[in-house]
Amino acid sequence: MEPTYKIEIFEGPLDLLLSLIYKNKVDITDIPIALIFDQYMEYLDRMREMDMDIAGEFIVMASELMLIKSRMLLPKPEGEENAEDPRTKLANALIEYKHAKEVAEELDEMVRVYSGRLAKDTEEIPADDSFIAEHSVALLQRAMTRMLLNRSKEEMLRQEEQMVRPIVRRKIVPVGVKVISVLKTVLRKKRAKFDELFDHCTSRSELVATFMAVLELLKVSRINVSEPDDHDDIYITINENYVKPAEATEETDGN
Repeated sequence: MEPTYKIEIFEGPLDLLLSLIYKNKVDITDIPIALIFDQYMEYLDRMREMDMDIAGEFIVMASELMLIKSRMLLPKPEGEENAEDPRTKLANALIEYKHAKEVAEELDEMVRVYSGRLAKDTEEIPADDSFIAEHSVALLQRAMTRMLLNRSKEEMLRQEEQMVRPIVRRKIVPVGVKVISVLKTVLRKKRAKFDELFDHCTSRSELVATFMAVLELLKVSRINVSEPDDHDDIYITINENYVKPAEATEETDGN
């Protein structure tokens, strides 16, 4: 039986040169041209023996290597001892090709991992305006703005000081806690001023949590908002017609 040969297929001359550099474990910036050139030409000879078509770019690189080899062998003219190394251009091209090949391998891995995945479209969450129709948004906005302006300058400075402290030292105020606090205040006073709900707030986070609690209670119709004729302030009262969700369900089932 005649021996069979297996020859590696390279994408181009730079791919072949890079493979030879790896196999010989040499520095890409200090290429032993004589060694690499001989191995390069050996590869081309094996391709000819196997009747393989040799791309023109491989022939062009062979002539380039031969030119570099001849320049390396010739003595340097006087006064040109610091002339550019004839291998520099080839080394730079190999470095760029090596980088491009590494990036291509990373992209290929990403395609392998992620190409079969389907991206889910963003779901638009509609705004919940179920309670806006019964209460004036402008009224609440005006009351909140007036309440903030009426707070003392010293208190606001203290709030700003707290805002620049590390976040780990900030007090987290749950909205649920403020819901209970607002209900207690309104039940105790029967008819509470909007500003009175914020009397014990010591930080901006408490102000926001309290206002969110008012909005939540309005949303479930647990409280009512009213404004006197003089538009001096707005008042919060308990909605006597409030029906718990569980009770409403039972009444519906009974009917």
